[in-house]
Amino acid sequence: MVKTVVSNLSILALSLINFMGITQQLTIAEKKNPPNTSWFNISRLLFTKKPPVSPRKGGSRPTEIICMISPDAPKTTRKIWSDRPLFIWQGNVREVTVKPVNKNQVLWSEPVKDTQQIIYNGEPLKPGQSYKWEVNSNRFITFQIIDTQQRDRITTQLQTIEAQLQKQGANQEAIALAKANYFAEYQLWSDVLQQIYSVNTPSAELNNLRQQITQNLCKDQ
Repeated sequence: MVKTVVSNLSILALSLINFMGITQQLTIAEKKNPPNTSWFNISRLLFTKKPPVSPRKGGSRPTEIICMISPDAPKTTRKIWSDRPLFIWQGNVREVTVKPVNKNQVLWSEPVKDTQQIIYNGEPLKPGQSYKWEVNSNRFITFQIIDTQQRDRITTQLQTIEAQLQKQGANQEAIALAKANYFAEYQLWSDVLQQIYSVNTPSAELNNLRQQITQNLCKDQ
């Protein structure tokens, strides 16, 4: 009887040791192999026959042609989660300005040179409010920050996503991809694009995607 109990205890102990070893190996594997950083799904969504992003294009002479990519100009006003949006364009832009809709008050203005994008760095834009971003004081697009309730809910979910991925050892690009996929589900395309440009040291795949954005979305000019 005693021998049987000892034998059973020995088997249980060995099982626990093996289980702990397997768990440790899985944890190490997760750290070595962070979540996949493929941008294929995002590029597939962006470059369909009817892209979800609708740039505003215009200019009478080649030197004046500007393609305002994001925020873009769909049939309804583009809604954005970020209160510090990224402005993306193609063409000869000298200055970017943000104003409230129906007001001539300048909230933020920045001269630009040798770049095709810039992040708004003024006072945080207010949820539920509409704004317009102007280029060269003669072209503009209207956009709106989503309301407080929606924005807070999305912010909480994004924080959860980031925390979970950090525990798995995910790098900056993997986290940006997860957020981009999240925004794509809610068709917040300006925020999708902002995630694409948020990575400091992008992979070759992500660099290629950035190049395709201006080439593909502005190719009809």
